[in-house]
Amino acid sequence: MQPQKSVFQSSPPRHSILAALVVGGVVLISRLAFIGPGFGMDYDAWLLADAARSIAETGQYVGSRSPGYPVVEGLFALLHGMGPWALCSVTALASAVACVLTMRLMRRAGCASASATSLCFAFTPVVWLSSVTAMDYIWAWCLVMASWDALTEDRPLRSGVYLGLAIGARAASGLMALPLLWLAVRRQKTRTFALACTTTASLLYIPVLWREGFSWMASFTPGGRGVMDMLRLGVVEVWGPIGIAALGVGAFVVGGQVRSRESRPRPLQRELMAAARMGALLNLALFLWMPLEAAYLLPFVACVLILMGVLAPVRVMGPLAIALLISGIYIPGSEGALPADLEQREEQELLLDLVEEALLVIKEPTVVLCGSMFSMVQYRMGDTEIGLVRLKMAMTDRDRLMKAKAEGGERYLFVNTIDPWHRANLGYSLWEVARPLLPEDWRQLKQGLE
Repeated sequence: MQPQKSVFQSSPPRHSILAALVVGGVVLISRLAFIGPGFGMDYDAWLLADAARSIAETGQYVGSRSPGYPVVEGLFALLHGMGPWALCSVTALASAVACVLTMRLMRRAGCASASATSLCFAFTPVVWLSSVTAMDYIWAWCLVMASWDALTEDRPLRSGVYLGLAIGARAASGLMALPLLWLAVRRQKTRTFALACTTTASLLYIPVLWREGFSWMASFTPGGRGVMDMLRLGVVEVWGPIGIAALGVGAFVVGGQVRSRESRPRPLQRELMAAARMGALLNLALFLWMPLEAAYLLPFVACVLILMGVLAPVRVMGPLAIALLISGIYIPGSEGALPADLEQREEQELLLDLVEEALLVIKEPTVVLCGSMFSMVQYRMGDTEIGLVRLKMAMTDRDRLMKAKAEGGERYLFVNTIDPWHRANLGYSLWEVARPLLPEDWRQLKQGLE
C-alpha cells in the first residue's frame, strides 16, 4: 500500500499569523471581562483548587475527584499561590489557544470561514462560561485541538503526546482518540500515534492507580434526568435562546446549499468533516448517557461548528458568531449567562465571607449541611472539621437526617445556598432538616461586612 499524501495543506498562509493574533486577542479580552471572584460557581472548580493546594503543600498527588485530572491538578498546583484570578485567567488563555488552533486546522483544509467558525466556538455560551472558571473542560479540548493540529502537520508523535495529555486533563477526551486514530491510519502513522498517546496517558494516571486502583471506574454511571431537563441542559444552556435560533437559521441555509449542490467540499475538507462528525456523535452519546453538566457537550459543540464551518460561507458563520456572542450576554427579559454568572460569583464570595465568620464563633457540637457549596466552604475553612463544627455535603437520605435531628445531641444548620437547583439536586429542602446558618436577609449584611 502506497503512503497517503498529506491530508491537509502543509503550512498556513503568512497572513494567518496576524489572524491568529487578532482572533486570540479578541477571545482573551472577552474572557477577562467576565472573570469574577473565586474559582467559579461549579463546585468541581473548588475541588480542583483544593487538590492543587494539597499538591503544592505536600508534594504528593491528591485527586480532586474521580477518575483524577492530573494534568490540570498539577498545573494548578504550580499556579495556586497566585490566587483564583490567575487560575481563571490561564484557563481563559487556554480557550484563546483552542480557538486559534481551530482556525489553523480549518485553514489548512481550505475553509474560507475558519476565523468566523473559531469565533462561533469562542462565543457559544457554554464554552464562554467554561473558560472563565478554574475548570478542566477547556484545558482538555485545547490539548485535543493541539493533537488534531499536529496530526495535520504529519507529526504523529507530537499528536499522540498531546492527546495523551488531553486524556490526563480529562479522561473523556479519550473519545477523540477514535477520529484522530482514523486520520493517523490514513497517513500510515498509526503505531507512532497510538504508542505516544497510550504511553503518555498511562504515565499520567500512574498516581491515580497507585492511590485508588480501578475503583474510580464506578464513578462512570448513567444519569437519570427527564427529557425536559436534558433539553434545558443540553440545548438552552449550551447555545442560549438567541444562539439556538441563529444556529437553526444557519443550518437551514447550509442545508439548502447542500441540497442544491452549491457547496461541494474538497477531499481535504471531507476528511475534516468525517473526523468532526465522528467526534460529535461520540461526545453526544456520552452526554446522553451521563447528562450531568452542559459543559460535557463542549467537544460536541466544537465538532458541530467545524462541520458547519466547512460548508458554510463567512456570510453565515459571521452573523452566527455575533448571535452567539449576544446569546451569552443577553436573554430576552433577563441577563445572559455571563453577566448572571459574574453576579452570582460576587454574591457567592459575600456568602462565603459570612459563613466563615459564623462558623468560627460556634461553641457547641454542630453539623453544618453545605449542600452544593460543600467544596467552597471546605476550601475556605481548610478542612471538614473546624473546632466543634463538622461540614457535610447533605446528600444523605432525608429520613436519616430527620431521625438524627429528632435524637438530638447535635445542632443541624445549613448554609444558605444560592444554587437555584438545590431542591432538584437533593430531592428535599434543607429547611426540612435543619435551620439556616445565616439570617434570610444575609445579602443585606454586605454593607456591614465592608
